[in-house]
Amino acid sequence: MSPLLVCLILIWLFALGASIGSFLNVVMYRVPRGLSIIRPRSRCPACGHAIRPRDNIPVFGWMLLRGRCRDCGASISIRYPLVEAATGALFVLIGWLALTARGLDLFH
Repeated sequence: MSPLLVCLILIWLFALGASIGSFLNVVMYRVPRGLSIIRPRSRCPACGHAIRPRDNIPVFGWMLLRGRCRDCGASISIRYPLVEAATGALFVLIGWLALTARGLDLFH
């Protein structure tokens, strides 16, 4: 398997895992408060403005905003990107283990 293909698979797995981590954040925030996990769209807890799609990219959106709401500047908890990154990393680890467990010589 070519190194490029392995890298693309692992990047895809990270993106998938981080997206699932983002959904887990929604569930962890809303379910205890008795809120719907479907609607409304994600909002800043401080000002209530909807999070723009470009700012709602797992891990990277938080980094680009430097952990602050674009509208009011309120701090956004680091818990959000940590859950997303940890879930993404878990997907990469499982993918790597699955590829190597099949006896694939990944870089030759």
